[in-house]
Amino acid sequence: MKPTLIASCFSISIISFFSCSQTGTIKESAAKEIAFLAKEVNSNEIPVGDKTIVFTGVSLIDGVSESLIKNATVIVRNGLIEKVGEAGANIPSEAEIINGEGLTLMPGLIDAHFHYDYVKHYPTKALKNGITSARDPGQWIEAYDFERQTGDPLPRLFLTGPHIDMPPPSWPNDSYMVRDKAEVKQAMDYLIGQEVSAIKIYHRLPLGLIKEVCDIAHAHGLPVTAHLEITDARQAILAGLDGIEHVTSVGTALVSKKRAEVFRQHMLADNDARKSGRFEMWKNIDVNSQAADSMISFLVKHQTFFTPTLGAYEYRIEGEKNDSIRLIGFQRMMDFIGRCQKANVRIVVGSHGPWVEYAERGWSYQHEMGLLAKTGMDNMKIIKASTIEPARFLKIDHRLGSIEKGKQADLLLIEGNPLENIKDMYNIKKVMLNGQWVN
Repeated sequence: MKPTLIASCFSISIISFFSCSQTGTIKESAAKEIAFLAKEVNSNEIPVGDKTIVFTGVSLIDGVSESLIKNATVIVRNGLIEKVGEAGANIPSEAEIINGEGLTLMPGLIDAHFHYDYVKHYPTKALKNGITSARDPGQWIEAYDFERQTGDPLPRLFLTGPHIDMPPPSWPNDSYMVRDKAEVKQAMDYLIGQEVSAIKIYHRLPLGLIKEVCDIAHAHGLPVTAHLEITDARQAILAGLDGIEHVTSVGTALVSKKRAEVFRQHMLADNDARKSGRFEMWKNIDVNSQAADSMISFLVKHQTFFTPTLGAYEYRIEGEKNDSIRLIGFQRMMDFIGRCQKANVRIVVGSHGPWVEYAERGWSYQHEMGLLAKTGMDNMKIIKASTIEPARFLKIDHRLGSIEKGKQADLLLIEGNPLENIKDMYNIKKVMLNGQWVN
């Protein structure tokens, strides 16, 4: 068995951060800026590669540069990126050499909105398809026990635990119910004790309790994200939200107060009202309106991370499927995200897990990247929204999300060039996790 990362290596304590065996590779000045260090629950279970591996002549997308770096050399040693440079670098004699001709090297994909939903072996399949880190925003940590006990390779699992909601829950098996500030405090004490990597709020939680959750979470350095829909997104962000899950979460901020209240009341009376109601609302949203301009400017100003999960709402008219309201509503969502990306809203990619209707099982992340391309988002921005931006959202960018000296070697080898054709993201040739090839 190869050596493993010790759990304390990425604990919340900055002191323990400096005591790690691998920390000498990260600048002390940068580390001091990190108030919270998210830790994957399976950190002890991920082997560290013990070989020296050199990529030569590879086309490099490093996650931070604005263009492709051609004919690059990247050296990985003992699970870390040791050197990134042009061809001609000194190659250690003991190294395994990877000829990168015709291949693109890029950081592993980080799924900001990954659902397991008890689909056995799905996390392993996702890893083999390029997702090296995943955040599940709303499932009990124990739900992953089966996968962790199989011994199969898994992505780094950054979990929020169950989402915090108010009765009656939409998803009883994935919720922690609260009714007042005292119960919020109790829920937060539990989740913080579980060393979650973030807090997820669900749509029934009222604005006052959203603020309570954010205040407690931020006192511990934890980021907070939310699925809103019936709470005005601006007010929730002002209450402390760091991120918004789903394009539908901003719908009520784009319509009149009366229209938003009608939708809100329907939702409060029946959780399932959102299934058709959100499309009816979006069908009539003018994405070029003053309200849309205001919302987009607000997201940019507050640097809010936005995970659209477009694949969860995609609709096509085919066969007996002829719901024009859903079709038009989805197109409005696409158009709005198109405007957001042009304005440089901090979009991050989330796959929504295994249940994406028009994606082949295991490829919902790449499908989401393709939908973002259809909104007009250029391929480099999509790749950054899949690597360094979600790393910043999860607060793991000091060690993951880009190919830079000192970072952990979570890497993908792609046949082709996804900057020219985003569909090349399906051409995963090799996946490296922590400096070790995924079998």
